[in-house]
Amino acid sequence: MFILNNCASTDQQITPTINLGEWMGKYSVCRGKGTLVSAGPVRGRLSFSYSCSGEDVFIHFKDVLGRKTMMMIVRPNSVEAWDIMQNIRFSTESIYLRFPFFEVLKPMDLVSIFWGIEPESLHKSQLNKSMTESAIDIRFSSDGPGLQAVYIMMNYEKQSIEMTFDDREFGSAYPHLIKQIPESTPHAQL
Repeated sequence: MFILNNCASTDQQITPTINLGEWMGKYSVCRGKGTLVSAGPVRGRLSFSYSCSGEDVFIHFKDVLGRKTMMMIVRPNSVEAWDIMQNIRFSTESIYLRFPFFEVLKPMDLVSIFWGIEPESLHKSQLNKSMTESAIDIRFSSDGPGLQAVYIMMNYEKQSIEMTFDDREFGSAYPHLIKQIPESTPHAQL
């Protein structure tokens, strides 16, 4: 298990055994399902299904009633979200303002996580180098060859997020997930 606290790593660093580029070259697409549980000021439980096509990740979140609530598109340098229930589009900047863990966890790191690989950039973080005022812990749990869970704890915000991957298939995608956010969707106000 890898622990990141204020961007400082433990004495033992775990080097990823799988290279993301080689993994994407071997399979080209990946799909899966999982659950996101949030505790703190923002609480809730959402299931999600996703498709990875190269470095692009398309995620659909559903509530406990099975209604599609949010669509998210993660690319190496951007994250976009569409709150389907309220018909509001969130840009990368507005997402970064709402979720401080993006100071540590970059979009390319999320691409790696959805492919089932611990982000290599977090292994290269410098000891005792603080990137943020708040304490943010990021932990990974692996069972076998792929990443099973990601735990994000934001101490000052008293917020935690647990993302668990229940199913992951390589070499196949959910084609209905690979689509864009409609241009007519209004942007959220910053």
